[in-house]
Amino acid sequence: MNPIHEQIGLDNAVAGMILTDNLRDAEGNMLLSRGTVLTEAALITLRRRKVEYLRVLAAAYCAADMEATHGFQRHRLAKLFRAAGNAGANGLLLQHIMQYRLGENHE
Repeated sequence: MNPIHEQIGLDNAVAGMILTDNLRDAEGNMLLSRGTVLTEAALITLRRRKVEYLRVLAAAYCAADMEATHGFQRHRLAKLFRAAGNAGANGLLLQHIMQYRLGENHE
């Protein structure tokens, strides 16, 4: 096992952790993709879907590495939205996706 990954029980998961593997339910349906930052809402949904375990970045994973991961996610989204622009509905969609991917809750 890679030393920066660890498998944990869902009861030990907290918002802000980052998935290291795609997460699927018992039927093989994709629930969350690798790199997703867990939010409270996602954890509630996973409990409802009866997920027991997930693989996340180990606690020893340093803040600089996490910021690099967030930087990659920001860069990727900017690239995906480059032709859409930041105005109107496209800008709002980009903002919400960015908040979701980075685990920020601005409700």
